[in-house]
Amino acid sequence: MDLVLLIAAVGVFLLVSAAERGVERERRRIGEVTPSGTGHQLSHYELAYLSGGPRRAVNTALAVLATAGAVRVSRTSQVTPVHGARPSAEPIEQAVLDALAARPGGYRAGELRRALEPHPALLSLAGGLEARGLIVRENAFVPAWQRLDRLRLAVAGAAGYLVLLFVLVATGVAGKESYLVAAFLAAGFAVVTGLSGLYRQKRRLRNVVTREGRDVLVSARAYHRRGVRDHSTLVTAVGIPVALYGLSDLDDRTLCDGLSAGDPNGDCAGSCGSHAGDGTTFGDSYGGSDSGGGSSSCGGGSSSGGGSSCGGGSSCGGGSSGS
Repeated sequence: MDLVLLIAAVGVFLLVSAAERGVERERRRIGEVTPSGTGHQLSHYELAYLSGGPRRAVNTALAVLATAGAVRVSRTSQVTPVHGARPSAEPIEQAVLDALAARPGGYRAGELRRALEPHPALLSLAGGLEARGLIVRENAFVPAWQRLDRLRLAVAGAAGYLVLLFVLVATGVAGKESYLVAAFLAAGFAVVTGLSGLYRQKRRLRNVVTREGRDVLVSARAYHRRGVRDHSTLVTAVGIPVALYGLSDLDDRTLCDGLSAGDPNGDCAGSCGSHAGDGTTFGDSYGGSDSGGGSSSCGGGSSSGGGSSCGGGSSCGGGSSGS
């Protein structure tokens, strides 16, 4: 009897392992496609979106507009327009200005971020990155999530089998041979590895940045190193550093604190920029770590000056292997 239970326990473990491999294969098929080798010229806003999604892209505009004097950010995170500020050629910046102009008294920063998430300017950024193969298309991971459901069922089955073993021992049906200890170990290992696999794959599937997208971020961060400032333009002094490393890379600590105040995810030393409202994560959170630029993802990089590339004329990656 105990030998049969051991064989069944090994079978349960193999089933759990096969289920996780199925999730991983499907995820890699979509997100780990070999980079094209083509260099990508990305704007500061595209880098911000790739690093931290719509949240950081909006924070991008807020950081730049505030630095340029077009909006005012209070210590309590209230954002208001400055009278006489000129229109911006950047769609995201203009979206911020329009939203503030339409609401007397302005917005708190967190409210403004939520209000602008479905704005066409942000959707256009996402569409461009999808077209370049830097983030996965909407619903691309649906088959992988379906395989994750199978893994969840396999783990539940392994846990049920482990409980069954305890019941059989308690009732005296099993436990007369030495094989039972090995059966417990195999079943327990199946549960532990299965739960670990569930957690790991859920995190990976929430990250919509492809391998090529991560390579781009690594390349851009290698070119624009953290803490190195080029004050020749607002783009290089504020936009690019914040796009790549978050609000914590702002020289203006008061502005950083103001844009983060009252936000449970908004600590300027934390990772408030990499998550969208639906739990989706972007480049800074892949695999639980920052893909090349430190742990902070609290902010947004931007520009008030228009179409500068992320390298100031340099290629921002795509040909290197960053993962």
